[in-house]
Amino acid sequence: MVARPGRLQSAFTAGELDPLLHERSQLKYFSTGADHMENVVSIPQGGFGLRGGLLDIGAVDPAASRLFDFKASDGSAYDLVFAPGKMEAWGNSGKLQDLAIPALSETMLPGLNDAQQRDTMILLHADLQPQRIKHAGPQAWSADAVPLTGLPSYDYGATYSNGVAAVWRLEFVGLDANSIFTLTISQEETVSIGYTTAMGTLASRVRTAVQDLPNVAPGISVASAGGSKIAVTFSGENNAGDGWAVSGNVINKADAAILAAKTTVGVAPGEPVISSVRGWPRCGAFYNQRLLLGGFKGLPNAWMFSLQGDYFNFDERFSAANGPALIPMDVDGGEVVEQIVPSRNLAIFTNGAEYWIAERGLSRTEPPNHVQAGERGVKNGVPIVANEGALNFVSSTGSVIGEFRYTDVEGNFVSRDISLLGSHLIIDVKDQAMRRAEKSTSGNLNGIVLEDGQARLATLLREQDVTAFSRMTSDSGHFKAVSVNGRNEMSWIVDRPAGRRLERLVTGYLLDEAQEFTFSAPQSQIFGLARFENREIWVVGDSNVMGPYLVQSGVVTLDFPVVAGYLGTWAPPKVTMLPPPRDIGPAGANVVLKRRLRIHSAKISVLDTTSLAIGINDGPLKDVGLQRYGLQADTAELRQGVTETITVRGLTGFHDEPKLTLSQLRPGKLTVRSVTIEAAL
Repeated sequence: MVARPGRLQSAFTAGELDPLLHERSQLKYFSTGADHMENVVSIPQGGFGLRGGLLDIGAVDPAASRLFDFKASDGSAYDLVFAPGKMEAWGNSGKLQDLAIPALSETMLPGLNDAQQRDTMILLHADLQPQRIKHAGPQAWSADAVPLTGLPSYDYGATYSNGVAAVWRLEFVGLDANSIFTLTISQEETVSIGYTTAMGTLASRVRTAVQDLPNVAPGISVASAGGSKIAVTFSGENNAGDGWAVSGNVINKADAAILAAKTTVGVAPGEPVISSVRGWPRCGAFYNQRLLLGGFKGLPNAWMFSLQGDYFNFDERFSAANGPALIPMDVDGGEVVEQIVPSRNLAIFTNGAEYWIAERGLSRTEPPNHVQAGERGVKNGVPIVANEGALNFVSSTGSVIGEFRYTDVEGNFVSRDISLLGSHLIIDVKDQAMRRAEKSTSGNLNGIVLEDGQARLATLLREQDVTAFSRMTSDSGHFKAVSVNGRNEMSWIVDRPAGRRLERLVTGYLLDEAQEFTFSAPQSQIFGLARFENREIWVVGDSNVMGPYLVQSGVVTLDFPVVAGYLGTWAPPKVTMLPPPRDIGPAGANVVLKRRLRIHSAKISVLDTTSLAIGINDGPLKDVGLQRYGLQADTAELRQGVTETITVRGLTGFHDEPKLTLSQLRPGKLTVRSVTIEAAL
């Protein structure tokens, strides 16, 4: 018999492709993409498998809409759920404590950011006085306002009378009437000045020389300070502040000296850069043993760092390199600092661009060098997540997943769009989180929540060119937030018919809203299912799949008794292949045959699979018999997975763009290694 050739697709590492790419059969990703991928994740080695199910952890506040992870210093991990006026601390299996945060309003939640170090988390929003959450044990949480001290002043344009001029005292030791000296004022040297013992005359000479310097504005005063001393007062509107350094040098007398000392610390007129009047910082981070705060409501393009080793002290009178500083960025008007992220270098993300700080350490005496790497900007309130040494961010439009990565080739960070192939799936993102690969044969998993309640999953293994976006759906579920805790568990806040719930993605589970059960003896009735009332559920008991059952009065009766398992709702997977390419003739000839064709056969290579259905051209699904002689009576269903190539023939229907769909009609294990399509042109 002559072998019949077919088109083999052994990888789905490009995920669901944007419809604009469906005619791009020459694109290298065409052979690894799909028309539709739902409730599956791509396998980096090729093929795809079911996403994990969602295990129900418990009911959260009906208005809960933000979810942050918390890693305590003792190694414990928590999910922190935020709702208006409160926080809920959740552990591995349930809620541990409710904590009141009265200042946190509903309108603040979408733009809420956090910074965490050891047992302290800081909540940040432009309209919220920074709140400190402290952990002292699983059920010992507390909250208060962050005790910031020494906040730097800023001139917001009002009339201020709180400025203090800096005063320096100069003492002349060993000088005589023939001595000549110079003064250095903040690295600018005066002309030569002749010394005289008449302090009033000397003060006048010093004032004239200092006032002539380019860095000194009009308004200073110089007066005798008794004995052989004079005092230089840096008064005048443009001389305000403490940014002065004064020293003297005697030119023609070796045994003489000028001793300079600051006697009054200068304070620039103004008001605290953050306050209940001017607003608060949008974002922050712990870095280099400092607390960094930025995106101030009154000064949105600035950020500041604390005294090194003293996280809440921002007193600028500490003038050494380890002191605090306020850093207004030299950027276009309208740019707002949205995120500050420690990474290979400190990264600063605004609503208009992405920057990195060239210096690894922060110093008060050396202004940081902001290097721009991209011009997408980030969306307010959406976390930035780490992936394989890069930072993944959501653009300011909410419709691009960007990657911020350092490249040795360019010697710079670069900002790239990694969602281009699946751009139709990334629309108005509101939250994201990254789960690290659970084993060496899997990739990182990016969970994404959209404003309309839809969810997405992306398998990312960038070093192997794996970027696969897919849809995530769940029966009657609308997603509100996502996070990954210190145990590497991906948690979701989901709206359900019975209320808002906290659920976790569990690899290997087939159902959502899953509720586990264990009985001391086999039992055929399960009670306490009020949250599923009048809804269909499935039951996985003792590795057998049963259902669907309609829950009435909070009870279901099973087909046969079981001891342990779980139950929940089911969202079937769906993968629709791209139409077969129409290229004919030699490669590169760009000759195609555009006419209706029929997919008549498919060979599907499966691994440990117990349920499979196929459809053609969006028609009805038909179950595929995997067991040639039926299931074995003495072995549980989910332990009878099939690993072989399943051939389906006799598929009918001509179509302009014929498509093969793989799905299920009942829950079961499903892993597809490859699909070979045979079509009649």
